[in-house]
Amino acid sequence: MKKFYALLFIASISSFGYVSCDKRLPSDPEVDPEPKVAERGVTLPIEKPDPAKPIVLTTKQGEKVYSDNVFAFNLFREVTSSEKDKTNAFISPLSVTMALGMLYNGTSPDARAEMAAALNVTNFTDAEINEYYQTMSKELMNVDPLTALSIANSIWSEITYPVKQSFIDINKNYYDAEVQSLDFKLRSTLDAINNWCANKTNDKITTILQEIPQNAVMYLINAVYFKSVWESKFDKAKTTTEPFTKENGDRQNVSMMNQTSTFPYFANETLQSIEMPYGNGAFSMVVLLPAQDKTVDDLVHYLDNDTWNAISHNLLVREVQEVRVKFPRFKQEYEVKLNEPVDNLGMKLIFCPGGNLNGIQDDPRLYVSNIKHKTFVEVNEEGTEAAAVTAIEVIATSIPSSPTQFYANRPFLYLIREQSTGAILFIGRMDDINV
Repeated sequence: MKKFYALLFIASISSFGYVSCDKRLPSDPEVDPEPKVAERGVTLPIEKPDPAKPIVLTTKQGEKVYSDNVFAFNLFREVTSSEKDKTNAFISPLSVTMALGMLYNGTSPDARAEMAAALNVTNFTDAEINEYYQTMSKELMNVDPLTALSIANSIWSEITYPVKQSFIDINKNYYDAEVQSLDFKLRSTLDAINNWCANKTNDKITTILQEIPQNAVMYLINAVYFKSVWESKFDKAKTTTEPFTKENGDRQNVSMMNQTSTFPYFANETLQSIEMPYGNGAFSMVVLLPAQDKTVDDLVHYLDNDTWNAISHNLLVREVQEVRVKFPRFKQEYEVKLNEPVDNLGMKLIFCPGGNLNGIQDDPRLYVSNIKHKTFVEVNEEGTEAAAVTAIEVIATSIPSSPTQFYANRPFLYLIREQSTGAILFIGRMDDINV
């Protein structure tokens, strides 16, 4: 039985900061009052726990981690491929794949085959996929007492729309999904969905839906919340105002955190990498900084799962070394519609009516209209707080029927009229057509 580790969040490369081996210390420290992590609504233990025990997965579950990470990098590359979404992109592959996992249980064989190919799970049974997410949800939330982590799922259906009990049961059993059947026409339903998201993300994501379309019949929602403290915290007294150079060459002043400590570190001709553990070491942030002659776009294209595994291996096997770290304090919210990225990765039928969601109901009108993804992240001297919500919107629309037949291949009458008054200008009968 092998030991594998799950990649929880893939953060924007451009959101990560500056790592330097420069031994000079900053002067004129600027100290900004910042409440401690424990003072923000989620209290974490103060005493240092024992080192983390690795999560033990079966070989098949380890392969699923690999598949999820392949999808994570593919999705991140798709999301950042457009200029609009490139800057400061921040997504939670865990949240997205878990929401898609629930949807997977409601698809037709053809749509499921597409999803399996895009998610790299063609060699997994439905049970293996569901059991994997059930296991990961449980294990991830219990691996570090210094990390507050919650993973929640829910299914919201329109009260008048019948949903197959088998679809409900499998998602309740494996995803611990909360199920609500409400009147989608009422404002209270919209409030209930948004309030659920706020509650599950410690009020970091309070609105995932602005409105509920008239023909919406279901929402599949995943929420992930993460909060942890650095194993080696930054001293606020050493945080200074320093320049940060953006990709276009513009410079901005930021609050730059500073510390010199021992960290796993690896560099090659393309990048520098450093791993900063949280809590008991179960979770960490790996920061990738492009080499001086490279750009963050170069890193996005360079980074795939095999490259990531190589970087992770080097960080694991190399001895830790003393590193002078400069890392910006930042806070951001991010929102992206994942329809196009998911479609580009090969999931097309879920967006088309015609029976592709017949695991939810034998209704050819059903299809996914939106996959909404919203995230929050704050990094400071104490640690990191992050949250994500993925909402899959399912609607029922009209299916074009076969056109009504009108064949004027027998005698007929015809009229010419004025439209606004209804006055008939001409009327005729055609029994014998002379051309």
